[in-house]
Amino acid sequence: MNYEHIKTTILIVLITISVVLTWQLYTYQPEIALLDDTERYVPSDSLNEEREERKLKDVLKPEQIVVHQSDQFAMIPRRDESFDKLYNKLLRSNLDEVDLLATGPFPKSVEGPGVEIIFPAAIPADLLFSLFETNENELVVPITNVNRMFLYISSNKEVHMQWLSGEEERVIELETDFPVGELHAFFDLFEEYKAVRPVIARDATTMLNEMVYIPTEPITAPRLSFQTVPLSINFYKQTLFTDPGSVKYYQQSDGEDSYTDGNRIITLQDNGLFMEYINPIFIETQERNSKHIIQNSYEFINSHGGWSDDYLLSSWRSNDLRDEAEFLLDVNGYPILSMDGTGSMALNVSRSGNQIVHYSRPLFALDHAPIDVSDRIQLPSGQELLERLEEPEFFIDTRLSKAVIGYEMIIRNTSFVTLEPHWFIHYGNRWQKVTFEEDKGGSNGLE
Repeated sequence: MNYEHIKTTILIVLITISVVLTWQLYTYQPEIALLDDTERYVPSDSLNEEREERKLKDVLKPEQIVVHQSDQFAMIPRRDESFDKLYNKLLRSNLDEVDLLATGPFPKSVEGPGVEIIFPAAIPADLLFSLFETNENELVVPITNVNRMFLYISSNKEVHMQWLSGEEERVIELETDFPVGELHAFFDLFEEYKAVRPVIARDATTMLNEMVYIPTEPITAPRLSFQTVPLSINFYKQTLFTDPGSVKYYQQSDGEDSYTDGNRIITLQDNGLFMEYINPIFIETQERNSKHIIQNSYEFINSHGGWSDDYLLSSWRSNDLRDEAEFLLDVNGYPILSMDGTGSMALNVSRSGNQIVHYSRPLFALDHAPIDVSDRIQLPSGQELLERLEEPEFFIDTRLSKAVIGYEMIIRNTSFVTLEPHWFIHYGNRWQKVTFEEDKGGSNGLE
Protein backbone atom coordinates (compact mmCIF):
# COMPACT_ATOMS: atom_id res chain seq x y z
CA MET A 1 0.00 0.00 0.00
CA ASN A 2 2.78 2.42 0.98
CA TYR A 3 4.64 1.42 -2.20
CA GLU A 4 1.70 2.52 -4.39
CA HIS A 5 1.51 5.87 -2.56
CA ILE A 6 5.23 6.43 -3.12
CA LYS A 7 4.92 5.76 -6.87
CA THR A 8 1.94 8.11 -7.14
CA THR A 9 3.80 10.84 -5.26
CA ILE A 10 6.90 10.48 -7.45
CA LEU A 11 4.74 10.59 -10.60
CA ILE A 12 2.99 13.79 -9.44
CA VAL A 13 6.36 15.40 -8.65
CA LEU A 14 7.77 14.48 -12.08
CA ILE A 15 4.68 15.84 -13.86
CA THR A 16 4.91 19.06 -11.85
CA ILE A 17 8.62 19.46 -12.71
CA SER A 18 7.88 18.79 -16.38
CA VAL A 19 5.15 21.44 -16.44
CA VAL A 20 7.43 24.00 -14.73
CA LEU A 21 10.36 23.31 -17.09
CA THR A 22 8.11 23.46 -20.15
CA TRP A 23 6.70 26.81 -19.02
CA GLN A 24 10.18 28.21 -18.36
CA LEU A 25 11.43 27.03 -21.76
CA TYR A 26 8.39 28.55 -23.48
CA THR A 27 8.77 31.94 -21.78
CA TYR A 28 12.60 32.15 -21.71
CA GLN A 29 14.02 35.07 -23.79
CA PRO A 30 17.74 35.60 -23.10
CA GLU A 31 18.85 39.24 -23.58
CA ILE A 32 16.01 39.95 -26.02
CA ALA A 33 13.46 42.65 -25.30
CA LEU A 34 10.20 43.19 -27.12
CA LEU A 35 10.01 46.48 -28.91
CA ASP A 36 8.22 49.18 -26.97
CA ASP A 37 4.64 49.76 -28.04
CA THR A 38 5.67 53.28 -29.00
CA GLU A 39 8.21 51.88 -31.47
CA ARG A 40 6.30 48.85 -32.69
CA TYR A 41 3.59 50.71 -34.56
CA VAL A 42 4.38 53.70 -36.73
CA PRO A 43 1.45 56.00 -37.61
CA SER A 44 0.59 55.95 -41.30
CA ASP A 45 1.09 59.71 -41.56
CA SER A 46 4.74 59.45 -40.53
CA LEU A 47 5.23 56.58 -42.96
CA ASN A 48 3.92 58.72 -45.79
CA GLU A 49 6.41 61.44 -44.88
CA GLU A 50 9.24 58.96 -45.43
CA ARG A 51 8.00 57.67 -48.79
CA GLU A 52 9.81 58.80 -51.94
CA GLU A 53 8.55 57.08 -55.07
CA ARG A 54 10.02 57.47 -58.56
CA LYS A 55 9.13 56.57 -62.12
CA LEU A 56 11.44 54.04 -63.72
CA LYS A 57 12.78 56.64 -66.15
CA ASP A 58 13.84 58.78 -63.16
CA VAL A 59 16.29 56.13 -61.91
CA LEU A 60 17.29 54.62 -65.25
CA LYS A 61 19.18 57.40 -67.01
CA PRO A 62 22.23 57.68 -69.26
CA GLU A 63 25.52 58.43 -67.57
CA GLN A 64 26.87 60.36 -70.58
CA ILE A 65 25.54 62.10 -73.68
CA VAL A 66 28.21 62.92 -76.26
CA VAL A 67 27.59 65.05 -79.36
CA HIS A 68 29.59 64.04 -82.47
CA GLN A 69 30.43 66.69 -85.02
CA SER A 70 32.86 65.68 -87.77
CA ASP A 71 35.93 64.49 -85.87
CA GLN A 72 35.12 66.52 -82.76
CA PHE A 73 33.21 65.49 -79.64
CA ALA A 74 31.51 67.40 -76.83
CA MET A 75 29.81 66.05 -73.72
CA ILE A 76 26.59 67.49 -72.33
CA PRO A 77 27.13 67.74 -68.54
CA ARG A 78 24.60 65.67 -66.62
CA ARG A 79 23.62 68.70 -64.53
CA ASP A 80 22.92 70.73 -67.71
CA GLU A 81 19.21 71.16 -68.48
CA SER A 82 19.92 70.05 -72.07
CA PHE A 83 20.82 66.57 -70.77
CA ASP A 84 17.38 65.70 -69.36
CA LYS A 85 15.61 67.75 -72.02
CA LEU A 86 17.12 65.72 -74.87
CA TYR A 87 16.62 62.35 -73.16
CA ASN A 88 13.04 63.05 -72.10
CA LYS A 89 12.20 64.35 -75.58
CA LEU A 90 13.58 61.14 -77.06
CA LEU A 91 11.44 59.01 -74.72
CA ARG A 92 8.33 60.74 -76.05
CA SER A 93 9.16 59.55 -79.56
CA ASN A 94 7.47 56.78 -81.48
CA LEU A 95 9.73 54.03 -82.82
CA ASP A 96 9.61 51.91 -85.93
CA GLU A 97 12.05 49.40 -87.33
CA VAL A 98 14.51 50.24 -90.10
CA ASP A 99 17.13 47.49 -89.98
CA LEU A 100 17.01 44.86 -87.25
CA LEU A 101 19.95 42.96 -88.75
CA ALA A 102 22.36 45.86 -89.20
CA THR A 103 26.07 45.09 -89.28
CA GLY A 104 27.30 48.49 -88.13
CA PRO A 105 29.42 50.44 -87.84
CA PHE A 106 28.59 51.93 -84.45
CA PRO A 107 28.49 54.87 -84.11
CA LYS A 108 27.19 55.17 -87.66
CA SER A 109 29.31 57.16 -90.07
CA VAL A 110 27.11 60.08 -91.13
CA GLU A 111 27.75 63.35 -92.93
CA GLY A 112 26.09 65.48 -90.25
CA PRO A 113 26.33 65.51 -86.46
CA GLY A 114 25.00 62.81 -84.15
CA VAL A 115 24.35 62.14 -80.47
CA GLU A 116 25.71 59.13 -78.57
CA ILE A 117 23.79 58.15 -75.43
CA ILE A 118 25.74 55.93 -73.02
CA PHE A 119 24.07 53.96 -70.22
CA PRO A 120 25.92 53.02 -67.02
CA ALA A 121 25.03 49.35 -67.55
CA ALA A 122 23.37 47.21 -70.20
CA ILE A 123 19.63 47.87 -70.21
CA PRO A 124 17.21 45.05 -71.18
CA ALA A 125 15.71 45.92 -74.57
CA ASP A 126 12.13 45.30 -73.45
CA LEU A 127 12.67 47.50 -70.38
CA LEU A 128 14.09 50.24 -72.58
CA PHE A 129 11.08 50.00 -74.89
CA SER A 130 8.79 50.48 -71.89
CA LEU A 131 10.34 53.90 -71.24
CA PHE A 132 9.14 55.23 -74.58
CA GLU A 133 5.82 56.66 -73.45
CA THR A 134 4.11 57.20 -76.80
CA ASN A 135 5.39 54.16 -78.67
CA GLU A 136 2.35 52.18 -79.79
CA ASN A 137 4.11 49.60 -81.93
CA GLU A 138 5.11 46.29 -80.40
CA LEU A 139 8.60 45.77 -81.76
CA VAL A 140 10.46 42.51 -81.33
CA VAL A 141 14.18 43.08 -81.67
CA PRO A 142 16.95 40.46 -81.96
CA ILE A 143 19.01 41.88 -79.08
CA THR A 144 18.62 41.31 -75.35
CA ASN A 145 20.43 44.29 -73.83
CA VAL A 146 21.33 47.81 -74.94
CA ASN A 147 24.52 49.61 -73.83
CA ARG A 148 24.43 52.64 -76.10
CA MET A 149 22.25 54.54 -78.54
CA PHE A 150 23.21 56.85 -81.39
CA LEU A 151 20.86 59.47 -82.86
CA TYR A 152 21.50 60.85 -86.34
CA ILE A 153 19.67 62.45 -89.26
CA SER A 154 19.18 59.99 -92.10
CA SER A 155 19.43 60.70 -95.81
CA ASN A 156 15.64 61.11 -95.99
CA LYS A 157 15.82 63.85 -93.33
CA GLU A 158 14.37 61.80 -90.48
CA VAL A 159 15.89 61.11 -87.07
CA HIS A 160 17.09 57.50 -86.89
CA MET A 161 18.64 55.71 -83.94
CA GLN A 162 21.04 52.81 -83.46
CA TRP A 163 20.89 50.50 -80.46
CA LEU A 164 24.13 48.70 -79.59
CA SER A 165 24.46 45.52 -77.55
CA GLY A 166 28.14 45.32 -76.68
CA GLU A 167 27.99 41.86 -75.13
CA GLU A 168 26.08 40.38 -78.05
CA GLU A 169 28.08 42.43 -80.57
CA ARG A 170 24.94 43.38 -82.44
CA VAL A 171 23.36 46.64 -83.56
CA ILE A 172 19.87 47.52 -84.80
CA GLU A 173 18.52 50.67 -86.44
CA LEU A 174 15.17 52.28 -85.62
CA GLU A 175 13.22 55.20 -86.98
CA THR A 176 11.89 57.88 -84.61
CA ASP A 177 9.56 60.86 -84.98
CA PHE A 178 11.98 63.07 -83.03
CA PRO A 179 11.69 66.49 -84.77
CA VAL A 180 14.76 67.18 -86.90
CA GLY A 181 14.68 70.88 -86.04
CA GLU A 182 14.73 70.18 -82.30
CA LEU A 183 17.69 67.83 -82.66
CA HIS A 184 19.52 70.56 -84.59
CA ALA A 185 18.89 72.88 -81.62
CA PHE A 186 21.09 70.61 -79.49
CA PHE A 187 23.74 70.48 -82.20
CA ASP A 188 23.81 74.30 -82.28
CA LEU A 189 24.94 74.33 -78.62
CA PHE A 190 28.00 72.21 -79.42
CA GLU A 191 30.48 74.94 -78.44
CA GLU A 192 28.81 75.33 -75.02
CA TYR A 193 29.32 71.70 -74.05
CA LYS A 194 32.52 70.19 -72.58
CA ALA A 195 35.04 69.22 -75.27
CA VAL A 196 36.09 65.55 -74.96
CA ARG A 197 38.07 63.01 -76.95
CA PRO A 198 38.18 59.22 -77.04
CA VAL A 199 40.84 57.52 -74.94
CA ILE A 200 41.53 55.24 -77.90
CA ALA A 201 40.88 56.25 -81.48
CA ARG A 202 38.11 54.49 -83.35
CA ASP A 203 39.29 51.00 -84.19
CA ALA A 204 39.06 50.29 -87.91
CA THR A 205 39.39 46.55 -87.25
CA THR A 206 36.01 46.37 -85.50
CA MET A 207 32.67 47.69 -86.65
CA LEU A 208 31.30 48.30 -83.15
CA ASN A 209 33.12 50.83 -80.96
CA GLU A 210 32.39 51.57 -77.30
CA MET A 211 34.70 54.51 -76.77
CA VAL A 212 35.68 56.01 -73.41
CA TYR A 213 35.57 59.81 -73.54
CA ILE A 214 37.71 62.17 -71.43
CA PRO A 215 37.66 66.00 -71.24
CA THR A 216 40.38 67.85 -73.10
CA GLU A 217 40.50 70.70 -70.57
CA PRO A 218 40.70 70.78 -66.74
CA ILE A 219 37.34 70.41 -64.99
CA THR A 220 36.13 72.59 -62.13
CA ALA A 221 33.72 70.92 -59.71
CA PRO A 222 32.30 72.22 -56.40
CA ARG A 223 33.24 70.84 -53.01
CA LEU A 224 29.91 70.53 -51.17
CA SER A 225 28.95 70.21 -47.52
CA PHE A 226 25.54 69.00 -46.37
CA GLN A 227 23.62 68.61 -43.18
CA THR A 228 22.18 65.11 -43.09
CA VAL A 229 18.58 64.15 -42.39
CA PRO A 230 18.19 60.89 -40.43
CA LEU A 231 15.79 58.27 -41.75
CA SER A 232 13.73 56.46 -39.14
CA ILE A 233 14.61 52.81 -38.60
CA ASN A 234 11.00 52.42 -37.39
CA PHE A 235 9.86 53.08 -40.94
CA TYR A 236 11.96 50.23 -42.34
CA LYS A 237 10.97 47.88 -39.52
CA GLN A 238 7.34 48.60 -40.30
CA THR A 239 7.92 48.19 -44.03
CA LEU A 240 10.27 45.21 -44.37
CA PHE A 241 8.78 42.89 -41.72
CA THR A 242 5.43 41.26 -42.51
CA ASP A 243 4.41 41.34 -38.83
CA PRO A 244 6.11 44.31 -37.12
CA GLY A 245 4.47 43.35 -33.83
CA SER A 246 6.59 40.21 -33.62
CA VAL A 247 9.90 42.00 -34.14
CA LYS A 248 12.42 41.79 -31.32
CA TYR A 249 15.51 43.85 -30.57
CA TYR A 250 18.90 42.61 -29.52
CA GLN A 251 22.47 43.80 -29.47
CA GLN A 252 25.11 41.76 -31.27
CA SER A 253 28.55 40.96 -29.88
CA ASP A 254 30.09 43.79 -31.89
CA GLY A 255 27.70 46.28 -30.31
CA GLU A 256 25.55 46.82 -33.41
CA ASP A 257 21.77 46.95 -32.97
CA SER A 258 19.63 44.36 -34.72
CA TYR A 259 15.93 43.67 -35.19
CA THR A 260 14.51 40.29 -36.15
CA ASP A 261 11.21 38.44 -36.45
CA GLY A 262 13.00 35.11 -36.13
CA ASN A 263 13.69 34.91 -39.86
CA ARG A 264 14.38 38.30 -41.40
CA ILE A 265 16.91 40.59 -39.74
CA ILE A 266 17.88 44.27 -39.94
CA THR A 267 21.31 45.20 -38.62
CA LEU A 268 22.39 48.79 -38.05
CA GLN A 269 25.98 49.67 -38.92
CA ASP A 270 28.39 52.58 -38.42
CA ASN A 271 26.52 54.10 -35.47
CA GLY A 272 23.19 53.69 -37.17
CA LEU A 273 24.15 55.52 -40.39
CA PHE A 274 23.57 52.42 -42.53
CA MET A 275 21.37 49.34 -42.41
CA GLU A 276 21.54 45.83 -43.83
CA TYR A 277 18.41 43.76 -44.33
CA ILE A 278 18.73 39.99 -44.79
CA ASN A 279 15.86 37.70 -45.73
CA PRO A 280 17.33 34.18 -45.86
CA ILE A 281 15.80 31.40 -47.94
CA PHE A 282 15.87 27.73 -47.07
CA ILE A 283 14.74 26.16 -50.34
CA GLU A 284 17.56 24.51 -52.27
CA THR A 285 16.04 25.14 -55.70
CA GLN A 286 14.38 28.46 -56.47
CA GLU A 287 12.36 29.21 -59.59
CA ARG A 288 13.94 32.17 -61.40
CA ASN A 289 11.98 35.40 -61.47
CA SER A 290 10.72 36.31 -64.93
CA LYS A 291 11.40 39.99 -64.26
CA HIS A 292 14.86 41.41 -64.83
CA ILE A 293 16.72 42.33 -61.64
CA ILE A 294 16.65 46.02 -62.67
CA GLN A 295 12.84 45.98 -62.80
CA ASN A 296 12.50 43.83 -59.68
CA SER A 297 14.88 45.92 -57.55
CA TYR A 298 13.26 49.16 -58.75
CA GLU A 299 9.81 47.86 -57.78
CA PHE A 300 11.10 46.65 -54.41
CA ILE A 301 12.56 50.06 -53.51
CA ASN A 302 9.59 51.92 -54.96
CA SER A 303 7.13 49.76 -52.99
CA HIS A 304 8.40 51.24 -49.74
CA GLY A 305 9.33 54.65 -51.15
CA GLY A 306 13.03 54.14 -50.54
CA TRP A 307 14.29 56.83 -52.98
CA SER A 308 15.32 59.24 -50.25
CA ASP A 309 17.72 61.05 -52.64
CA ASP A 310 18.55 61.05 -56.36
CA TYR A 311 19.71 57.46 -56.81
CA LEU A 312 20.41 56.19 -60.34
CA LEU A 313 21.06 52.70 -61.66
CA SER A 314 24.80 52.06 -61.70
CA SER A 315 25.27 48.34 -62.34
CA TRP A 316 23.74 44.90 -62.15
CA ARG A 317 25.04 41.33 -62.06
CA SER A 318 23.39 37.97 -62.54
CA ASN A 319 24.44 34.34 -62.05
CA ASP A 320 22.80 31.01 -61.26
CA LEU A 321 22.59 31.73 -57.53
CA ARG A 322 21.89 35.45 -57.20
CA ASP A 323 20.97 38.62 -59.06
CA GLU A 324 22.17 42.02 -57.80
CA ALA A 325 21.50 45.65 -58.70
CA GLU A 326 23.12 48.84 -57.43
CA PHE A 327 21.80 52.41 -57.48
CA LEU A 328 24.35 55.15 -56.75
CA LEU A 329 23.55 58.53 -55.23
CA ASP A 330 23.96 61.34 -57.77
CA VAL A 331 24.69 64.88 -56.52
CA ASN A 332 25.11 67.87 -58.80
CA GLY A 333 25.47 65.53 -61.78
CA TYR A 334 28.26 63.49 -60.19
CA PRO A 335 27.99 60.01 -58.58
CA ILE A 336 29.24 59.39 -55.05
CA LEU A 337 31.76 56.61 -55.67
CA SER A 338 33.55 56.46 -52.33
CA MET A 339 32.81 57.00 -48.65
CA ASP A 340 35.76 57.72 -46.40
CA GLY A 341 37.90 55.76 -48.87
CA THR A 342 35.72 52.64 -48.92
CA GLY A 343 32.37 51.60 -50.31
CA SER A 344 29.92 53.92 -52.04
CA MET A 345 26.71 55.75 -51.26
CA ALA A 346 24.34 53.22 -52.74
CA LEU A 347 21.16 51.20 -52.53
CA ASN A 348 22.06 47.52 -53.09
CA VAL A 349 19.41 44.89 -53.73
CA SER A 350 20.03 41.13 -54.14
CA ARG A 351 17.55 38.48 -55.26
CA SER A 352 17.60 34.71 -55.18
CA GLY A 353 14.91 33.07 -57.26
CA ASN A 354 11.74 35.08 -56.65
CA GLN A 355 12.79 36.49 -53.29
CA ILE A 356 14.67 39.65 -52.25
CA VAL A 357 17.31 38.24 -49.89
CA HIS A 358 19.52 41.28 -49.21
CA TYR A 359 19.07 45.05 -49.10
CA SER A 360 21.60 47.58 -47.83
CA ARG A 361 21.25 51.36 -47.77
CA PRO A 362 22.10 54.57 -45.89
CA LEU A 363 19.81 55.60 -43.05
CA PHE A 364 20.24 59.27 -43.82
CA ALA A 365 19.49 61.65 -46.67
CA LEU A 366 21.21 64.86 -47.67
CA ASP A 367 19.53 68.16 -46.91
CA HIS A 368 17.87 69.78 -49.90
CA ALA A 369 20.54 72.47 -50.29
CA PRO A 370 24.29 72.37 -49.55
CA ILE A 371 25.68 74.62 -46.83
CA ASP A 372 28.39 76.14 -49.03
CA VAL A 373 28.85 76.01 -52.81
CA SER A 374 31.55 78.65 -53.16
CA ASP A 375 34.52 76.27 -52.78
CA ARG A 376 35.43 74.93 -56.23
CA ILE A 377 38.16 72.40 -57.03
CA GLN A 378 40.02 72.30 -60.34
CA LEU A 379 40.73 68.76 -61.47
CA PRO A 380 43.28 67.80 -64.14
CA SER A 381 42.26 67.27 -67.74
CA GLY A 382 41.63 63.84 -69.19
CA GLN A 383 45.04 63.92 -70.87
CA GLU A 384 46.75 64.52 -67.51
CA LEU A 385 44.69 61.66 -66.09
CA LEU A 386 45.96 59.31 -68.78
CA GLU A 387 49.55 60.41 -68.26
CA ARG A 388 49.17 59.70 -64.55
CA LEU A 389 47.73 56.26 -65.21
CA GLU A 390 50.36 55.35 -67.78
CA GLU A 391 53.30 56.02 -65.43
CA PRO A 392 53.56 52.32 -64.47
CA GLU A 393 54.13 49.78 -67.20
CA PHE A 394 51.32 47.50 -66.08
CA PHE A 395 48.50 49.90 -67.04
CA ILE A 396 46.54 48.64 -70.08
CA ASP A 397 44.29 51.29 -71.57
CA THR A 398 41.96 48.74 -73.19
CA ARG A 399 40.95 47.56 -69.70
CA LEU A 400 39.74 51.06 -68.87
CA SER A 401 35.94 50.99 -69.19
CA LYS A 402 35.07 54.35 -67.59
CA ALA A 403 36.78 57.56 -66.50
CA VAL A 404 34.55 60.05 -64.66
CA ILE A 405 34.50 62.85 -62.13
CA GLY A 406 32.83 61.64 -58.95
CA TYR A 407 32.51 62.48 -55.28
CA GLU A 408 34.10 60.96 -52.22
CA MET A 409 31.91 61.44 -49.16
CA ILE A 410 33.73 62.40 -45.97
CA ILE A 411 31.54 61.73 -42.93
CA ARG A 412 32.45 64.43 -40.40
CA ASN A 413 29.87 63.28 -37.86
CA THR A 414 26.40 61.75 -37.84
CA SER A 415 24.81 65.00 -39.02
CA PHE A 416 27.40 66.56 -41.35
CA VAL A 417 29.17 65.33 -44.50
CA THR A 418 31.48 66.82 -47.14
CA LEU A 419 31.66 65.78 -50.79
CA GLU A 420 35.12 66.02 -52.36
CA PRO A 421 35.40 65.80 -56.19
CA HIS A 422 38.02 63.42 -57.63
CA TRP A 423 38.85 61.51 -60.78
CA PHE A 424 37.63 57.90 -60.68
CA ILE A 425 38.24 55.13 -63.18
CA HIS A 426 36.48 51.81 -63.66
CA TYR A 427 39.40 49.50 -64.31
CA GLY A 428 39.55 45.76 -63.84
CA ASN A 429 35.82 45.65 -62.99
CA ARG A 430 36.05 47.99 -60.00
CA TRP A 431 36.05 51.70 -59.22
CA GLN A 432 39.33 53.29 -58.16
CA LYS A 433 40.07 56.85 -57.12
CA VAL A 434 43.00 58.54 -58.87
CA THR A 435 45.21 60.94 -56.92
CA PHE A 436 47.82 63.24 -58.38
CA GLU A 437 49.94 63.88 -55.28
CA GLU A 438 53.15 61.86 -55.24
CA ASP A 439 52.82 60.88 -51.58
CA LYS A 440 49.37 59.36 -51.91
CA GLY A 441 48.04 56.14 -53.38
CA GLY A 442 50.05 53.72 -55.43
CA SER A 443 52.71 54.47 -57.98
CA ASN A 444 50.07 55.58 -60.45
CA GLY A 445 47.84 57.35 -57.95
CA LEU A 446 45.23 54.59 -57.68
CA GLU A 447 43.55 54.01 -54.34
